[in-house]
Amino acid sequence: MGRSIWFDICGFNIAILIAILVSISEPFLGRRGAAVFAVTGILLYTILVGADASVVRAAIMGIIYLFTQRWLGRPNFAFASLFAAGFLMTLVNPFTLWDVGFQLSFMATLSLMVYADPFSKWTDRQLQHLMSRQQARRVMGILSEAVVITLAAQVLTLPLMVGYFQQLSLISLPANFLILPAQPAVMTWGGLATLVGMVSPALAQPIAWVAWLPLTYTIGLVRLFAAVPYAAVPVNISWGWVLAFYGLIATLTYLAQQEPERRRRLLADLRPAWGMRLMVGGTAVLALLVFSWAATQPDGKLHVAFLDVGQGDAIFIQTPSGRQLLVDGGNDPSVLNDRLGQQMPFWDRHIDIMVATHPDADHVSGLVELYGRYQIGQLITDGAEADASAGYEALLQVAEAQQTPLHRAVAGEVIEIGDGVRLEIVHPGTELDAENRNENSVSFRLMYGNFSLLLTGDVEEKGEAMMLQKGLPLQALVFKAGHHGSRTSSTEPFLAAVQPHIMVVSAGADNRFGHPHPEVLARAAERGTAVLHTAELGTIEVITDGHTMWWQARGGDQ
Repeated sequence: MGRSIWFDICGFNIAILIAILVSISEPFLGRRGAAVFAVTGILLYTILVGADASVVRAAIMGIIYLFTQRWLGRPNFAFASLFAAGFLMTLVNPFTLWDVGFQLSFMATLSLMVYADPFSKWTDRQLQHLMSRQQARRVMGILSEAVVITLAAQVLTLPLMVGYFQQLSLISLPANFLILPAQPAVMTWGGLATLVGMVSPALAQPIAWVAWLPLTYTIGLVRLFAAVPYAAVPVNISWGWVLAFYGLIATLTYLAQQEPERRRRLLADLRPAWGMRLMVGGTAVLALLVFSWAATQPDGKLHVAFLDVGQGDAIFIQTPSGRQLLVDGGNDPSVLNDRLGQQMPFWDRHIDIMVATHPDADHVSGLVELYGRYQIGQLITDGAEADASAGYEALLQVAEAQQTPLHRAVAGEVIEIGDGVRLEIVHPGTELDAENRNENSVSFRLMYGNFSLLLTGDVEEKGEAMMLQKGLPLQALVFKAGHHGSRTSSTEPFLAAVQPHIMVVSAGADNRFGHPHPEVLARAAERGTAVLHTAELGTIEVITDGHTMWWQARGGDQ
């Protein structure tokens, strides 16, 4: 439901923020000073809301507008601002292109630029056929943002939303009609409460009460519309059809922008050779799809990617023939989706095995929303009760709703994945630790030829000792440090049994837990083990053909 009540809300918020900051500062700072003040406010707002790709895009466009319009005194060319923002963002991080939020935000903004004015003019003309000009203008004042602008934004975003989420919203128009008018109040009073609260929480309280009213109204309507039967219907559509829809939209848009006489001539010219041109165009689209498909096919090697999801764990594994496993999912679904989008082709909607090592939020919260995008073949857990955590309970509920087979991992079993890849479960046993759920984390050794990998979730000293007592093989070339490099994990006896060449630490930069702990790093150094840290290197990918192993990293600070 949240996906349907959407157009370029980030740009909408930035526009409101600019208007507020300029209006309060211009009397004191002048035209240029107000522009600087507004830019500062945009930067702070972007950081405050998390600097997602869609927010950054809107912020860059807002800053360009302030610089050109209010500082240089020149008209701002919106198309240039949009593409400049996209260019700058992809220059810094090319993977931004695959961020779903960025794609939707970019397309919504482009769609508004191309279609908002023509749609508004067409609607105004039709209304004037039915009523007086004055009455038509009053009706347009009501319909413009809530209906016409929403339709304009959805022209270029609808194919993407259907392609990614495999559903079509039937309720977005009435929802937007009722919800959008309240958003300026949410933004204005909420932002004011935040600013005042930095100085005095007591003074901010009454302002927050005012913000609470439109915010409660918004949340209430979202829940109401989400409960409507068939608010969204499932649509199973391939990315080939999505590309075809964009081709059709581009053709119709081009024809609509031509003068009537030229449009008639173009259509007349197309009729004699439409079959040949359709065949050539179809062949080009097919060639592009085949090339894209071929470029994303398995390369016959095992890939293990330790995804950079901040303070949490998420490990994506692809076998030589393309079977896919995901071990944990971090704390943030949007971050996990972005990282998976860098590992999987955009049309791939299947994960063979998902492992939730234990119920902690930084391991399972990101997994829940995957069910809205992927089909999960099997879910492996440590056997914890459903009420172990809110995120874990939600995961089990959605897995049950999707009829995903559930498997409880038990030490000693071997799971054959295929391609010569197998998982040797080394923990937990048949009984779980009732005091510390970290000690129950699903732990396994992945074997492929001469390559070995050991994953132990958040197992600490007690669980490691139990693994040593069982006598199961633990030696591994690559070992993910237990509990994000906590001092109570990766103990000296355990490292002596594992004998890792590489130890990967999955933890957030400057996290409040102090992970990885200096003692763990010292233990690794004493053994000559190389330590790779996702907070420094970004996503770390280990690749092997079963005989030779190499690794690469992308997206970190270095």
